[in-house]
Amino acid sequence: MEDRPGHNALPSPPNSPVPRPPEDRAEHDRQMRTRQVGTMGASASTLSASVGHVPHIRTPSARRRAETQDSDKAGRSWAREVDGAWWPCILALDGGGIRGYSSLLILKALMHEVWVLEQRLAEEEARGEDEGEAEVESPVRVDDAPSFQAVGGARTADLREGSLSNETEAEDTERVDGVAPLGPSASIPPKSSIHEDKLTANAFIKTASSEEDLLPCNYFDFMYGTSTGGLIATILGRLRMTVTEALELYEKVGDDLFGRQRSRIPLMTKYYHQPLEKAVQDVVAKRCHEHTDCNGRDDLHPWDTAQFDEILQQRIPFDVDRPRVCQSCCLTATHDDNIVVAYLLRSYPHYYSDNAPNWITRYNEGADELPIWKVTRATSAAPFYFEILEHEVEGVKKSFKDGGIRENNPSGAAISEFHALYEGKADRPALLLSVGTGRPDTHADGFADTWPGPFGRLPLVAKFLEKRAVVRNLLIKYTEGEKQHQQMREHAHGEHTWYKRLNVSSGLEGMPLDDWRRGDFAGRADVAGGASLSHMREVTERYLGREFDQDADSYAPPGVMLRQAAEKMVRQRRAREREGGVRWETFVGRHLQKAPGANGHAG
Repeated sequence: MEDRPGHNALPSPPNSPVPRPPEDRAEHDRQMRTRQVGTMGASASTLSASVGHVPHIRTPSARRRAETQDSDKAGRSWAREVDGAWWPCILALDGGGIRGYSSLLILKALMHEVWVLEQRLAEEEARGEDEGEAEVESPVRVDDAPSFQAVGGARTADLREGSLSNETEAEDTERVDGVAPLGPSASIPPKSSIHEDKLTANAFIKTASSEEDLLPCNYFDFMYGTSTGGLIATILGRLRMTVTEALELYEKVGDDLFGRQRSRIPLMTKYYHQPLEKAVQDVVAKRCHEHTDCNGRDDLHPWDTAQFDEILQQRIPFDVDRPRVCQSCCLTATHDDNIVVAYLLRSYPHYYSDNAPNWITRYNEGADELPIWKVTRATSAAPFYFEILEHEVEGVKKSFKDGGIRENNPSGAAISEFHALYEGKADRPALLLSVGTGRPDTHADGFADTWPGPFGRLPLVAKFLEKRAVVRNLLIKYTEGEKQHQQMREHAHGEHTWYKRLNVSSGLEGMPLDDWRRGDFAGRADVAGGASLSHMREVTERYLGREFDQDADSYAPPGVMLRQAAEKMVRQRRAREREGGVRWETFVGRHLQKAPGANGHAG
């Protein structure tokens, strides 16, 4: 039996005689079993007599161990496999106010890993063609490409097809989760090192001259977000921007939103919402893919609204098997007959079919024709921070509030929508990546700590402290997403395959939604919001670089899960491009006109 902490094997008594084995094997086995039982009983009696009764020691349920030997349980096999080229990759983004900056930093690291793997696979493919070995290529090791932080030792052909040889499996177990960490000399290969004329992904890679130019919307099929996560989903999904552009927008708008308060009176709306509206309108005007001379105020959130009448006449208005681009969905809250769940503001017109699973959550149907800037306002109208948004939907005036009131973690809505959209087509997503805005401090869980001294024991004071603790706990529940994460992990039977969550485990506890403190940032002194932004950068980088934490991680440290998610995204994208056709061309936005200032991307 494997030794566990608190269960050390009892030593054998000293000078124990070793009997000669009898001729009869059965008699020998019987004698050995009798001797083992007697020895363990005597040892246990001696131990009990010396220290008293020793109760059975159980490992706390929160403690876990890292799966590193089994490639299936460790997620390595999953990351390399492509079950279906068009099984969707889904991104779900929590709410959290300014802490959404941490979510973007995580996505920045994700796209870096995507870029490194894209280049490595492209170079290996080109090298194989140069050597006349396009089908069977030479082994590739992580040591040959130190800038690549992913599974090593597999042949490129194996990686491309998602298979592993037995000797590769053996090599993987020598590393921690088959991952080689970056060394100090690691660097991203320059673009000139890629044989562009021999790439399978030639056309795709040419549109991105650096990792800064990679578009998440070319890897994710759906982006769901609540509050600040909804804003990010709109920026990256509907407006098809890069993570770098989103970070720059956050840094700029943060001061416009939180640098000046509207009111300091408790329970009054604290900030002006106009800066957010103006910022989104400006971005829409610059990023518009649908018409020239865009003012940013009239562009609707749903795609293809000009063809809605025709679309709604179809048997399935939104068929995931038809050519489409990345879609976004913002969770908000409104007062209607179904107030227990969030209200979805989709960029796609989804109506539940008769064969949709009965157990899914049935949200509102269709796609409300709200302008993009109103959708971002609707999902982020946090009570006491920004005013609610009012808009007429199909002749009915609705009031929208921050979606965190209903579901701050949108992964539940994302998986429910998946099962409704892909019924009979895929039994699970290729990837559902949930990104949080930092775990909250829940150590008290709504119970008050007693004030020291006799004053804290007064009944009136104790009641006040308890009520304050309950209110604080409700605010935590409003902005946290861990409960939904636990449910998702159970639904997916762990995080080693299609469901993964990245969320800073420590350092952002208690950070207010509107934390905006001046300080040093990016080499500059006394920057508006600089202290807050620098703090989020520091704790996010520390989180992504730390080792396995058995109290916070389910099976692997954050960096491993990040690289596995990136590998899955790259392999899904490459499989789609190999299929080619209108579906692929549409997904990467070849039909969209170039947006001014969009880094040369056609979408």
